[in-house]
Amino acid sequence: MTLRATRATMLGLSILPILAAASVAEPSGDTAERFTMSPVEGGFLRLDKQTGAVAMCAKSGNEWACKSVDDRTTNTPADKLSRLESENHDLKARVKELEEMIETRPPGVPSPPGPLADAPPPDDKVQLPTDEEVDQALDYISRVYKKIRDHVRDLDKPLPPDDHAAPSPPPVPPSATPGPKGSL
Repeated sequence: MTLRATRATMLGLSILPILAAASVAEPSGDTAERFTMSPVEGGFLRLDKQTGAVAMCAKSGNEWACKSVDDRTTNTPADKLSRLESENHDLKARVKELEEMIETRPPGVPSPPGPLADAPPPDDKVQLPTDEEVDQALDYISRVYKKIRDHVRDLDKPLPPDDHAAPSPPPVPPSATPGPKGSL
């Protein structure tokens, strides 16, 4: 495939979503216009509005020829939609099964372990904490904050000198150092 044809194909694939959106936006009353042609480098891209197929049309000698553009997507939107619908159906069936299991559970049988085991039944209203409980929580958070603040202040203080460390030797005066040989 030549460089020009490769560029045209890549441009065509990048224009495909725009063309598809434009074809959906057009009124569907006129079915006579099945194809949409869009100019690209080296020819035209032809979009089939009914099937979504794209073809690269180029002049070959005195004739125009259209070659189908390969669809490089692995999942078509229809496949993805089908998969999602199937998954949605399976999840709804599982929810219904679990709801029936909860409803048919005899009284006195404990809830199965899980994240919702301690949750109140859906008919009960959620009880908010009392003012006293809120005050206790705020006092606790305040104490934690003050402890952290005090520890940070302690870290900012300079360290005391170490009394057990070996003393460093006294500095040597510059006149006591011997000079190079042969100097006065």
